[in-house]
Amino acid sequence: MSAILAEIPKGKNLADIGADHGYISINYAINNPNNLVVASDISKKSIEKAYLSAKKLHLDNYITTVGDGLLPIQHYDIDVILISGMGGEEIIKIINNEKKYPFYILSPQKNTDKVRQCLSENNICPIKDYKVLSDGKFYDIMVCKQGEYNPSEYELLFGCGSGEDFCEYKKFMNKNLSDLTKKVSDNEKVVLINKLNLLNSK
Repeated sequence: MSAILAEIPKGKNLADIGADHGYISINYAINNPNNLVVASDISKKSIEKAYLSAKKLHLDNYITTVGDGLLPIQHYDIDVILISGMGGEEIIKIINNEKKYPFYILSPQKNTDKVRQCLSENNICPIKDYKVLSDGKFYDIMVCKQGEYNPSEYELLFGCGSGEDFCEYKKFMNKNLSDLTKKVSDNEKVVLINKLNLLNSK
């Protein structure tokens, strides 16, 4: 969460989509008191946690709302969209079906390659795309703005492929994929070997 928070530009109006407890957006609101922060979630019960926390902290610039995707925030003047903690396919639905915004911070829990393909189709370009290792799990963080994006096959699967945490991810995936090749059919083995070769091509 701290890595995501560090990527949000200061002095911007932020919308936290699928906010749940709202830890990231509440921290942002505290440190950017002159900017609007809107936290939205499809679950009224979930967003209640963020509402109560913001109320306790007397955050006048923090608004909570209930609804699906970007619909609840469409009447607000938003600079940055934050979507984290949900699957890639949910993020794709939001990006595909709604109004486009100047800046996105995305952290898909899975299917990140599909998210990258969606970004390419919507002219949203990652200016950063890296992995963070936290509590034994790898997380993708993508910082994006409007612009043409034509990722290579390597970029679609692995992002920029740099950084200390990516080196750890590469070791993990080499072992994981190598182990899987011993347990699958010949056709599946070919796919895994191709992925391994691509991973180690840089």
